[in-house]
Amino acid sequence: MANDKQLKVYLYRGKNRSGKKVTGSVNATNLDAAKGLIRQLGVATNNVKKKSTTLTFSPTEKNIKPAEIAVLSRQLATMIRAGLPLIKAFEVAAESTTKAPIKELVMSLHVDVSSGGTFSEALAKHPTLFDELYCNLIAAGELSGTLDIMLERVSTFQEKALLLKAKIKKALTYPISVLVIAGVVTAVMLIKVVPSFQQSFASFGAELPAFTLAVIALSEIVQDSWLWMLGLIIVTVIAFKQATARSEAFVYLLNRYSLKVPVVGNIIFLGAIARFARTLSTTFASGIPMINALEASAGATGNLYIADAVTDLTLAVTQGTQLNVAMAKNSLFPPLLTQLTKVGEEAGDLESMIDKAAETYENEVNDAVDNMTTLIEPIIMSFLAVVVGGLMIAMYLPIFAIGSAI
Repeated sequence: MANDKQLKVYLYRGKNRSGKKVTGSVNATNLDAAKGLIRQLGVATNNVKKKSTTLTFSPTEKNIKPAEIAVLSRQLATMIRAGLPLIKAFEVAAESTTKAPIKELVMSLHVDVSSGGTFSEALAKHPTLFDELYCNLIAAGELSGTLDIMLERVSTFQEKALLLKAKIKKALTYPISVLVIAGVVTAVMLIKVVPSFQQSFASFGAELPAFTLAVIALSEIVQDSWLWMLGLIIVTVIAFKQATARSEAFVYLLNRYSLKVPVVGNIIFLGAIARFARTLSTTFASGIPMINALEASAGATGNLYIADAVTDLTLAVTQGTQLNVAMAKNSLFPPLLTQLTKVGEEAGDLESMIDKAAETYENEVNDAVDNMTTLIEPIIMSFLAVVVGGLMIAMYLPIFAIGSAI
């Protein structure tokens, strides 16, 4: 009965041996035990979560950024490699930071490890900061006596992931922000500037050009209904956020069709494949079994549609299929990745080949973002010139007409 009291409920989503999507729950003492039970059920999964009624984030952990975790990981790796015991490394790390949340986190880890727990167990108590992959790699390092190497590997992995994420974010944020600013400027002109000109035109008593009349008509529509338009935009944004937070099916469709958006879709796809390959190479290098590595890599893609394809790979590999053969059967995985995987499996150097693939796709993301930025800047500037310039021309056409008539 004592063990039963320690059992926790874990929810999972994956595919059975027939390839059919299934969801369910198992009772287990920890996450690894839950995954073992799920595999015994014949389910390949990339999504296993502990059922909880508590909030995921604590107020302190909300203030800790992923980049700060990467820095902490590298600091600990450097100190352990220099010969400092883990407990002493925690103390030095806590003293060297001026940020209270980081200091509290490090001292929490210090207390847990000092009390007899393992480093990986202490990390697992902060799932919002240290995911399953991080904890598994540290656990592998503790068992093999290579904790410094694992921390170094984890910090490098995190740094590359953050750099890739920043590149993709830049690619998506720049055009959206410019278009939003263009929309605000256009709305202000239609609501405030055009009516001022309209009053002046009324005193002329002359017939206005068709272009000017069209802009005035548009201005009147916006003036009459701008509150409704603003309300619609706000409701749409809120509904979108709620749908992405509550509906996995909506996120799946969004992830799937975002890959088909011209230019941007290719960057999103390359980024997801790069994260998949980088995670896979890191886990292989750390001695994680292939099935576990694939499960961790699926969650790291950041795209449910691609993660679903990785789950198919996991299912095929579980049934004895070589990884490269499983990849070749799914058109979603690029030929280069498939070929490098094949070479790695045949040569017994899969880790190195997957790492080369990760570097290749990370470089492709960088090139794609740079090319898109170079291409989109003149397009956006031309768009702004046409919209804002068009409104100004429409307002000044009557003045030019009157001036030429005089």
